[in-house]
Amino acid sequence: MIYGTPSIRTENDQDDLIGIRTLVLSKLWQASRWPMTIDQLDAEEPGVPEVQGGMMLVGRLRRPDRGGLRTSWTFRGVRGDGKGVTFKDRNHSFDYQFNPGFSQVDIKLLPNFSELLKDFGGSVTVDGDVFWPATITGNTGARGLGGGQEEETPNPMFGREDFFRTEGTYSFRYAAFSLSGAESGVGKIHETGALPGKPPRFADRNWLKAPSPYVGLGVVNDITEIYWLSGAGGWPKEIYGSFNL
Repeated sequence: MIYGTPSIRTENDQDDLIGIRTLVLSKLWQASRWPMTIDQLDAEEPGVPEVQGGMMLVGRLRRPDRGGLRTSWTFRGVRGDGKGVTFKDRNHSFDYQFNPGFSQVDIKLLPNFSELLKDFGGSVTVDGDVFWPATITGNTGARGLGGGQEEETPNPMFGREDFFRTEGTYSFRYAAFSLSGAESGVGKIHETGALPGKPPRFADRNWLKAPSPYVGLGVVNDITEIYWLSGAGGWPKEIYGSFNL
């Protein structure tokens, strides 16, 4: 038996880095009889409590509690009535990160590949395979290699068909009423200085914007823009084109 009139209780109220609010409210209540079917319990369960206009209901939980039942409602959104900016938008967010990595790339994609062929006696077969001799002589023309005219030296390029290149994705998360920022410039080349937040800087490289994941939370959208780091020389404009924010 529950005595008195249970009130709405705040179980959790938290804002994250971009101002997305998670609010959990609950209420203790007593069923009129027992046992009851799910439909009968649903009919007697308290109604969803009123919250600010910037919030939306995203979950409900009913569980036994102290001889009665407690229903919890989870809301997500932003503070206020949902009409004013009470969150971190694209111009003010500090929620960004860079995830670095390495990838194994065909050696022919090196910017100085032609010079390497000349300096280390390499050649490319009709099938596109790269061949390097096991040794080079003093007259091969490799820079920095000493020795006499006919002295043979192990070729540092022998067997090299690929190389490891620094890769990475940069992500920037923010909240917005519309998806215009998320949809703009997808699949296009972006220079480092045009990206939101604080992306890392790499000489002679730029970024390709990927489709942006987002979650709609009533009046606002929780958006994450993603950018892929290029190789040396940048993404080819002939394929992707460029985009200026």
